[in-house]
Amino acid sequence: MKKTIAMSIAAALVTTAIANADEVTASQTPETTAAEATAPVNAELVKKVEKLEKSLKRLKKELTKVKTHDATDNIKWNVDFRTALDVINYKAASGKEYKNDSLLSNRLWLNMAFAPSANMIFKGQLAFNKAYGATPVNPSTGYPQRGFGYDTFDWVLNENLLDDTLRVKEAYWLYMSDSLFGTKVNWTASFGRRPSTDGFLISLREGDKPKSPLGHAINVEFDGASFKFGLEKVTDISGMSLKFCFGRGLTNARSRFNFDGGLASKGDYSKDRTTLKNVDLAGFIFVPYDDGQYKIMTTAYRGFNVPGFTMANGTVVGNDDGTMGIDGGDGMVGAIKPVFDQTGTFLGAQAAGLNPRVTMHNMGDMDGAAISFLMDGIGDGINDFLDNTKFFASVAWSVSHPDNKIEGLDLSAFNGFIGKKPWEIAGDINQMMSTNLSTNPQDYADPQSPASQQLAGAMIQAANGAPKVKEGMLGSNDDKTGVSYWVGVNMPAVVTDDGTFGLEYNHGTKYWRPFTYAEDTMIGSKMAVRGDAYEAYYIQPLMKGFSAEVRYTYFDYKYTGSQGFFGAGGTPMTMDEARAMGMDPIDKADDLRISLRYQF
Repeated sequence: MKKTIAMSIAAALVTTAIANADEVTASQTPETTAAEATAPVNAELVKKVEKLEKSLKRLKKELTKVKTHDATDNIKWNVDFRTALDVINYKAASGKEYKNDSLLSNRLWLNMAFAPSANMIFKGQLAFNKAYGATPVNPSTGYPQRGFGYDTFDWVLNENLLDDTLRVKEAYWLYMSDSLFGTKVNWTASFGRRPSTDGFLISLREGDKPKSPLGHAINVEFDGASFKFGLEKVTDISGMSLKFCFGRGLTNARSRFNFDGGLASKGDYSKDRTTLKNVDLAGFIFVPYDDGQYKIMTTAYRGFNVPGFTMANGTVVGNDDGTMGIDGGDGMVGAIKPVFDQTGTFLGAQAAGLNPRVTMHNMGDMDGAAISFLMDGIGDGINDFLDNTKFFASVAWSVSHPDNKIEGLDLSAFNGFIGKKPWEIAGDINQMMSTNLSTNPQDYADPQSPASQQLAGAMIQAANGAPKVKEGMLGSNDDKTGVSYWVGVNMPAVVTDDGTFGLEYNHGTKYWRPFTYAEDTMIGSKMAVRGDAYEAYYIQPLMKGFSAEVRYTYFDYKYTGSQGFFGAGGTPMTMDEARAMGMDPIDKADDLRISLRYQF
């Protein structure tokens, strides 16, 4: 309303000035000389123009007030909506294949921003990411096929295909200042659900601006804080900055109105010693140089009390179906199957089933570091193609620090019986445990004979009597270092004027373990691959705010556990080693995505 009134006033003033000028000119007689006629007219016009300029200045101030009020009194929204078709394929070590050639999904981001002052900004993002249609119920569990269990883990909540419920992906405030205690150091402070996905370099394949972290090492949703200090004016080094980051990935606190203490209350939101401890992360991001064309970013961090699964807890018991189960435990293994060949020779005990009671434990600490380089434009004015080509390279490390506080069953206790006949195993057990098992081969001709049953029970006793093992991290009780390197190029598409084409390659070693569970790839994180990953993509703008993308990602795993957490689920094994233990891990995987994206 104020803007309309102000514009009307300006228009009226201009019209009046022109009309008065015409009146003055018309009042002059033909005998009046040109100089005599012009002088009063010009003087009159100068006065009116001066008045008009003063009025326009007042009008500009009013408009500024209106704009300032509008900017600080309203949340600004923008929408990012993507529809995608993914064609995914998996090939297991045994040769079995699993696929989905019509995985349709919608992803919606509602971005908001509010600036109550020049120094303070609030930003947020509401999101859903869902497959088309309804989610079926798994008949074996009675729970939804998706959206129940670890796919709702807070680190990856908005990157998994759940439902159309809008969830908070980001919500944080950011304070900015040009001077830290009167120095030349500019600084920012921020608290909330910070932007910690789609970071530096990983954002290129979506054509997005990078968010806070280095995508090579961290890509998870997180709640925390950051403090950034600009050092360019102090050091005279272009773009130098230092940011300290802190986050909490899991909070240990009882619920309100809890009954876990029975009639004796243990206090709302007090710590619970029966479950996971707080999971925290602290680190820094240091930019030693950034001139707009060449940029180097480094990071180092530590994750405290990181979670993972144990392998086998409890005791070994006999099942009616001939398998041996794990009773009273919450490890990954729920059943163990003793395997004999056709000659009756014992081949070993294999994992035959998962434990439905499997739960997470704190396994230790995890360090990570990365250094990433981006060249935004190759050379200086060589040609348009090279000017608009981006090349990058990145190296990252991870180091596990297991606390070895959790003890589990040593399933290798059966290894001493491998290659032996049942009566030979019986003799070994007689010496070990002072038992009186039959050593007559004829007594074991029938697997269901009394002697065979007694032997099975004795083997179980021998396994339970073996010393417990420390669970460790990533299948080891020692610190383990993993390395990953990543190179890529993002360049103009030759076939169109405004399209973008990209190629990327990743390689990870045996014990490589980053925090990249929320990476935007249906078949898993290529940043976390233990082996090789190849990717090609093409982005084509179609009209303002509307674009299409074709992306192909291929994984060739050399070790298992690429998608695991920090415990036994992250144990690296070759495909042959995993097969020998009765597993059938994914050996290769690929994902072809075709998507349309609208941003406005």
